[in-house]
Amino acid sequence: MSNANNNNQESSSNLKGYLLFWSGQLISLLGSNIVQFVLIWWVTVTTESALFLSLSAFIGFAPTILITPIAGVFVDRWGRKGLLGSVDFLQAIATIGLLFLFQFGVANLGIVFVFLAIRGVFQAFQQPAVMALVPIMVPKKHLNRVNSVDYLLSSVIFLIGPVVAALLYAAIPIHNILWIDAGTFLVAVIPLLAIKIPKIEKALEGKKEKTPFFEDFKEGVTFIRKRQGLLSLLSVFTAANLFLMPLFTLLNLFVYSTHGGGETKLAFVMAFFQGGTIAGAILFTVWKGFKKKANGVVLGILIAYIGYLITSSTPVGLFWFMAIGSLINGFALPMANINSSTIWQTVVPKEKLGRVMSVRITIAQITAPVGMILSGVIAEYVPMTYVFIGSGILGIFCLAISWFLTSLRKVEDDIVYDTEEKKPEDLPTLSEEIALPTSEASSSID
Repeated sequence: MSNANNNNQESSSNLKGYLLFWSGQLISLLGSNIVQFVLIWWVTVTTESALFLSLSAFIGFAPTILITPIAGVFVDRWGRKGLLGSVDFLQAIATIGLLFLFQFGVANLGIVFVFLAIRGVFQAFQQPAVMALVPIMVPKKHLNRVNSVDYLLSSVIFLIGPVVAALLYAAIPIHNILWIDAGTFLVAVIPLLAIKIPKIEKALEGKKEKTPFFEDFKEGVTFIRKRQGLLSLLSVFTAANLFLMPLFTLLNLFVYSTHGGGETKLAFVMAFFQGGTIAGAILFTVWKGFKKKANGVVLGILIAYIGYLITSSTPVGLFWFMAIGSLINGFALPMANINSSTIWQTVVPKEKLGRVMSVRITIAQITAPVGMILSGVIAEYVPMTYVFIGSGILGIFCLAISWFLTSLRKVEDDIVYDTEEKKPEDLPTLSEEIALPTSEASSSID
């Protein structure tokens, strides 16, 4: 009984520690979202080019895809607290460097591209480290609820960020806005220093020695390959990142060039998108969700495609119509992401989380850079509306193939979820794979 009480107290302490840590990450996320909006809008109005806009998204995202599998191994080997603190500090230093270049009038498109690439490298280390913390510090019975709250609070940040950024962009110089990002990165370090992250011992059939780096990396790939349905689950998100990416990448230019809107109209459309994600996250916070999580994944992505097609079909200048499509699209993403996260966090052993999650991110998002570049190239010759509609139709077709012709429906065959009702006091009051370059790479579909 004493051991049980100690375990309960430790679990409660770990959960509170995670929520404290995430409070700092939310503050950092707000600063990053504001600056991401401002920089991408700066590229939009400076170049007025679909190719350069897609190139900026590609440059910021490609390092994440290339480095994340390697970073995941280091996440399991290194201390997570030191790694996350170092990444936040280095991102703050990089942002301060960029703001001085803007202040002195020497910043140009090439420099902004370099900065976006550096952010992508840091994100490659930060994202798997944060994702691996969730099942380590959060009790299994609370995973779905915490994922939902996580998604909800992140969505609120992504709702506020573009609105604040649009107001700031019109009122103050860009170098002053960048101070927000640098400051919030440093603030995020404070809760991180205050928490204790449990150590996870690696199970190696009684062996204590460290395995070679490549063996650790290969182990993550092997786990996903052998686990029934995981590759099929990933294929759904891989296709979604390819076919949803054109609109996510070129939304700024779609608003600015095709529909004649400015930064306030873009913020308006993005606010509806994030409003949808908030509504979806609230739904899964108060509702335990689908009994079969795979059903929630597929339904969520299907609804996202429908919203995508509505947004793509917007008559010229009818921004409320575009906003409705964005609202539907945003509402669907938590449904897909939260259900997917719960599946992964349930089946992956804790000692393998870093490497498996990093491989997961890479496979799911590997087509995103392809979608970014192709959308920019094709949109130079074909109206953006046709590019978006064609992508949405192809996406729905691929989703149907994954559901009916692969092992996706069997991914949960041996999973037993905790269906016990939770009392409100069990939870404190107070997560992914489709990448959204108009916001922040961390806001993704997984």
